[in-house]
Formats: sequence, C-alpha cells, structure tokens
Amino acid sequence: MKGAMVDSCVLLDVLTDDPDWFAWSSEALAATADRGLLVINPIIYAEVSIGFN
Repeated sequence: MKGAMVDSCVLLDVLTDDPDWFAWSSEALAATADRGLLVINPIIYAEVSIGFN
C-alpha cells in the first residue's frame, strides 16, 4: 500500500476551517486517503499539535 505525507499547512487548513483553503485541503486529503495511507511525520505532528490542548 502506498502512502502520502501530509503537510502541516493542509492539516491546519482543515482543523481551523480556513475560509480560503478548507475546501481545497479537505478535498485533497480525502482524494489522497482514497488512494492509500496518509502519513504524518513527528515534525509535522509537533508543528500542528502545539496549538491544541
């Protein structure tokens, strides 16, 4: 099974419901997930998770 690494800006677009990029990012994530695994490396996890409890 192939995988794709998810960039922090795409995750943040979805998690923050960004008015300019939410639609594009959520559609890109869904389409990529349909083709294989989504992967988040530890650095991207750290970049995104710092803003959440």
